[in-house]
Amino acid sequence: MRRLILIMLVLSLKQVSANDGVFYAMGNTLVPLKETTIRLKKEILNLDRKGDWMQVNIYFEFFNPGTERELTVGFVTPPAVGDVSDEEARHPFIKDFMVMAGDKLLPYKIAKMEETGFKVSSKVSEGYDFVYHFTVKFAKGITVIRHSYLYKGGGSVEAKQDFDYRLTTGTTWANSAIEDFELNIDMGDDSYFSVPASFSTALASWQIAGIGKLSKMNFSLPYMAEDKDRLKMVYLRRGKLQLRATAFKPVQDLTIHFWNLHNEINLWCDNKEQNDFMGMMDMIWGDSVEASVSRLTDAQLRLYRNLNYARMGYDFKDEGLKKVFSKYNWYIPDPLLKPEKVPDYYVTQELQQLIIAEEKRRKIKTDIP
Repeated sequence: MRRLILIMLVLSLKQVSANDGVFYAMGNTLVPLKETTIRLKKEILNLDRKGDWMQVNIYFEFFNPGTERELTVGFVTPPAVGDVSDEEARHPFIKDFMVMAGDKLLPYKIAKMEETGFKVSSKVSEGYDFVYHFTVKFAKGITVIRHSYLYKGGGSVEAKQDFDYRLTTGTTWANSAIEDFELNIDMGDDSYFSVPASFSTALASWQIAGIGKLSKMNFSLPYMAEDKDRLKMVYLRRGKLQLRATAFKPVQDLTIHFWNLHNEINLWCDNKEQNDFMGMMDMIWGDSVEASVSRLTDAQLRLYRNLNYARMGYDFKDEGLKKVFSKYNWYIPDPLLKPEKVPDYYVTQELQQLIIAEEKRRKIKTDIP
């Protein structure tokens, strides 16, 4: 029986040093190394964040126009790198790994790639990578494969969390495309994050199923001054982000960022709008927060005092205040929301008390919700 190694890659798109952050794992798509006749007809990719982990559930339909073939299939993941211990680097950051072909769960083995004897290109896998390998029969016609696992996301000084999934490998099948592609992303309620604005020359047709907002404009990476506009910002109050495409030929992979505040502020509103909070990090990181608060104007004090309420979705009675916050991508006023137990989204309790004290010192009449 002709044998063929198919590899599921989990490779980092960037090097992460111990000072910058940590990389644990990355999701990917089945990749043929030699096959030229089997086509990837359909992929339904579901990503569901579970704290620091991403639950991945995938449905594949492959079409084999020839005779039945028994193939060795691999799922490859590199060891963790960056700010991790030696013990953490000794095992893959993959949990609850399962794969099903047809209606049968498949047994698998885990080993270092260099110990398996598989001959693969260094572009696909290094010898120190971990590989989950198993056997699949591709019958003539359609073969359905379901795959499920959790992988741990990374982080850095730029982003609280990064979750990567490699989509470009879907173009390595005989048809050089994913004929019918569907992506569903659930990052949890009340989440604000970025996704790629496009995966090719055309803009991605992102849609929200549920309650949320997509930024009207696209953004550059906040730490690269001359970068192109590559990010779409997403606010999900409740629901999922979806993408559907036919003849999908991605040339860019999926990266989901939860940015650290010093970067996220730059991604709150369109660049054509005035961002009223651009000085927030200087205030927080300055030598004296009290002195910074004392330099705020009356209008700025009011905005900072109401920032957490706006992020929560409070429907301000003051139309002027509501208009100011309406330019921010995460603001969706809820007329039924009561201003109780407001989370410290951006303004801490300590900073809030300093703002209120400064308003009292100036004898400003406040409109605290």
